[in-house]
Amino acid sequence: MPHFKQLWQACASLFLFALLAGTAQADTRRDEFSAALQKWQAAGIHDYSFTLNQSCFCIGIQPVRITVRRGIAQRARNLQDGTEVSAEALGKLPSLDGIFQKIAAAYAKPADHITLTLNKDYGYPERVYIDYVEMMADEELSYTISDFTH
Repeated sequence: MPHFKQLWQACASLFLFALLAGTAQADTRRDEFSAALQKWQAAGIHDYSFTLNQSCFCIGIQPVRITVRRGIAQRARNLQDGTEVSAEALGKLPSLDGIFQKIAAAYAKPADHITLTLNKDYGYPERVYIDYVEMMADEELSYTISDFTH
């Protein structure tokens, strides 16, 4: 029995260490995200354009070039065929502020897995991967943001 007790204590300690390490890692990522959001907000950029590639179990047009004025997506062009995105589809496309909101909501939920690449100069997300429920299919969300200009 003493051997079983030692083994159980070792396993419990290992589990607690892994749990705390995972929490510390998640807190670090959340802190990095918060700092990036503050950097983006401090830059005060409300008029800009960017290319968005979106991947999810949803209907969409990829890639698109989105033009944002006063923080709101005003127009978008499908880069595959050069056509303007319809007003209805435009209303479903996010600005960078909208992408920040999706990330914040994923942290608040919390999503099972969040991976971010953040722009060093302005803080906006360049790559976003959110897996809301690891054991569920087709609920993941992925964005790639490129060609940012302001």
